[in-house]
Amino acid sequence: PIFKAIGHAIAGIAKGFGAAMKDGVEYNARMEQYTTSFTTMLGDQAKAQKLVNDLKLEAARTPFGMEDLAKGTQTLMGFGMSAEESQIRLKQLGDISQGDAQKFESLTLAFAQMSSTGKLTGQDLNQMINAGFNPLEEISRKTGKSIGELKEEMGKGAISAEIWWLMRSLPLHLRVGGFMGRWMPNPKLSP
Repeated sequence: PIFKAIGHAIAGIAKGFGAAMKDGVEYNARMEQYTTSFTTMLGDQAKAQKLVNDLKLEAARTPFGMEDLAKGTQTLMGFGMSAEESQIRLKQLGDISQGDAQKFESLTLAFAQMSSTGKLTGQDLNQMINAGFNPLEEISRKTGKSIGELKEEMGKGAISAEIWWLMRSLPLHLRVGGFMGRWMPNPKLSP
């Protein structure tokens, strides 16, 4: 009986060790996959590795996992944003989503689409609203224009400059040190 109990304990430890090894191998494979993907996007393995390392640090400091941040970065870069700008935008979008990974993903896609066309469309607006953020309300508060006026402007494709300004100013408006940490303006992206 005692040997049987020891045997079960050893088997349990071995099973746990095996699961931990499998998780470690899977994690390393995912990191390699992200590095390969970003190497393709950036054309430089060293820059890709730095980006992956930066994302790991952000994942450790925020409620978002590495997968959330890598996917968000891939989305933004896939729509033409630089790696540097995508990191700034991810921090802003992380704060707007209030740490909710599903909202973060939806907002990232909507923002990427809007950025690539240079204007806010009805589809982008609906995606943002469904994720809990109405940019027209924020623009209305900042400009004094009514939602109706802004919807009319949006229909004409005239929201681009205001939404760009709004997105740069949101972290300062929404918080001082949100889910993604303190946001520091990038002088290359400032007006």
